Amino acid sequence: MTPSFTTAIPIIVHDPRLVWRYHLQTLLRLLPAFAPAMVILPVLFGPWLWLDCLLVVLVSTSTSWRYLHELRDAGIALTPQMISARPRLAIKSPLDPLTTFDACAETLSGLALGRALGYPGPAAFSYRPFKGRIMLAPPRSMFLWRRTEVVVSGEPGQVIDIEIRGRFGLDFFHVQRGEAWQVVQVVADHLRIELKRRHDIAQLRKRERDLERAALHAKLAALQAQVEPHFLFNTLANLKYLVRTDSALAQQMLDHLVGYLHNAMPDMRRVSSTLGRELALAGDYLAIMRIRMGERLSFRIEADDAARVLPFPPAMLISLVENAIKHGLESATRPGELVIRATLDDGALRVTVADNGAGLCDEPGQGVGLANIHERLQLLYGARASLTVLAPQAGGVQATLVVPVVPQEAA
Repeated sequence: MTPSFTTAIPIIVHDPRLVWRYHLQTLLRLLPAFAPAMVILPVLFGPWLWLDCLLVVLVSTSTSWRYLHELRDAGIALTPQMISARPRLAIKSPLDPLTTFDACAETLSGLALGRALGYPGPAAFSYRPFKGRIMLAPPRSMFLWRRTEVVVSGEPGQVIDIEIRGRFGLDFFHVQRGEAWQVVQVVADHLRIELKRRHDIAQLRKRERDLERAALHAKLAALQAQVEPHFLFNTLANLKYLVRTDSALAQQMLDHLVGYLHNAMPDMRRVSSTLGRELALAGDYLAIMRIRMGERLSFRIEADDAARVLPFPPAMLISLVENAIKHGLESATRPGELVIRATLDDGALRVTVADNGAGLCDEPGQGVGLANIHERLQLLYGARASLTVLAPQAGGVQATLVVPVVPQEAA
């Protein structure tokens, strides 16, 4: 569509009430400048004082009309903020109070804002962090000339308000041509840009943390899924045999298998469990293995109620118990015992799995399971957790897991 060159440009019409208010403000602000003349001229010319008053009115009216015509030619309507020596503007911050105040202080004390305001360098700057106030003024002005105040208010978790407002200065007695309002707008624009930049950076970092957490959960889930499948197949084979030979014992094994699966299946989808749930899982597993191994296996679980409710990583304890059965007690030629102990020790949860079986060996698969636990501990707790495996002098193996005690909400 071809643009029309005959389109009429809209004519800006100022609010008549604001126009008369501006004329009156201009007259009152010019009176101090004409005060010496109004004192001297009556002495020289006697009764011609009305000429002085007329001169003041003409100069003030001419000055105010000139500014109004400039606004009309620029297509801008007169507003109360333009003719005020103390304009105000409020903006919102998406950041917390401390970060918002730091961003405001850094922006207002910078060279970029000083240049944008027409200063040769950074603005004169003072602040009161405990009151959330920042004062801005032209350099070397001694804060007597045009001043701008920025006030940050709000509580953590709420929307933070930032108010930019002009403060009283000697320029109050000058004719207002929108300078104070321009300063407030420039300050507000710079603050909006800086707050948005910091908010975008914070959102980007949060997204990166979320992605890292998702990747961590996926890796933990993959590690937790590396369970021994032969246990389930062997148990089902034993159950099938017991159904034909000993139905009561088969019923016991089935009950323990249901309990084992009830505790084991959710663990494949969790990053954190509780010690009580992991002990119940280990108890069902050991009960099934005792039915399979008969008198060759006995076990004890020792843990008080305070330890059972604490968060504990899933599938680690059962891995140590499986290792003890498979590599220590199943291969032993004599009856053996497995003991699980859980204690609280100086802000840490210590869980020990001890057996009196064949002891440490180099069978394939044992090192892989322990390396799996080491890696998961590193991912979850870093250097705050540990796994130690010892060979006591009395024989067998003692594996000890130490994890920090954290609140349930943080687990």
